[in-house]
Amino acid sequence: MKEKVKCKKCGLFIDEDCDTCPYCGYPQNNDIKTKVNETSVKNTDEKNIGNFEKTPEILFENESNLKVEDTKKVKFFDFESRVMKINPIKSLTFFIVGFLFIKVIALIFQLIGQNGGWYFIASGTYSGAVNFAAYFVTLGIIFLILSNNSNQFFKEFADKRTWIFGLGFGFLLMIASSAVTSFMNLFQQVGSNANESAIDSITTSFPVLSIIVFGILGPICEEFTYRVGLFSFLKKYNSIAAYLGTAVVFGFLHFTFNPETIITELINLPSYIVAGLLLCYFYDYKGIGASTVAHITNNLFAIISQLVLSYLM
Repeated sequence: MKEKVKCKKCGLFIDEDCDTCPYCGYPQNNDIKTKVNETSVKNTDEKNIGNFEKTPEILFENESNLKVEDTKKVKFFDFESRVMKINPIKSLTFFIVGFLFIKVIALIFQLIGQNGGWYFIASGTYSGAVNFAAYFVTLGIIFLILSNNSNQFFKEFADKRTWIFGLGFGFLLMIASSAVTSFMNLFQQVGSNANESAIDSITTSFPVLSIIVFGILGPICEEFTYRVGLFSFLKKYNSIAAYLGTAVVFGFLHFTFNPETIITELINLPSYIVAGLLLCYFYDYKGIGASTVAHITNNLFAIISQLVLSYLM
């Protein structure tokens, strides 16, 4: 019986004197021959029949050294990213505009109020005016920057899967945030932080505008600022940094640095960070449409719940 050798291309066993592999046609020479004994040939020949198209990495040399690729393993991040295809400079611009503009507009309103002798600065009317103006102007600037990429955003809402996944993600977001808050309250019972209290106050005074601005426009602005902006920019360099960095920044966006209420702020902070992580995953997994719908669903539910409670009390 002729001595058998293993073809390096397909891994099947052929006669030693073959110039080319009869299975894959790969030319044979001394550099690519791997000799095996006849016992190994008999034990493995039947198992290799029909596998000549497989790469050598998923074949096995003997029964005690199995090298099979696990194709059935499901990975949490094993999907094609749906991050918007925009250049890094535009992504960074979204983040800078969204992150800074609300603060700049608030400062402008404060200066105008002080110089004009207005007395509504400490009132809910002032706070509402600042927030409403900031979101309206910021959203306008965001769509100006988006320009020719706006079709990528709007076309996602024509797909019913965007709404199905978005609504599902929105309820998942509410459940996760509530679970984290409940867990943190096991250590110390606290109420709403300064950010939530301010929004609740404005919502009670301006219900319709609050639904429009905090429920719809605000989430759109924040999705472009933190997902399309910061997350997309960081993900081009490192996915882990994108998730963690965006979530932490998003969490501290809702954090008020006040020594008197620092415990309340710290207790509420993890729920915002978890929300930021989930929104990043929704965006990465199903696109800007799904993450925006999820964010809107979460905010609308919170605002409408606050309005119902305020009218019942």
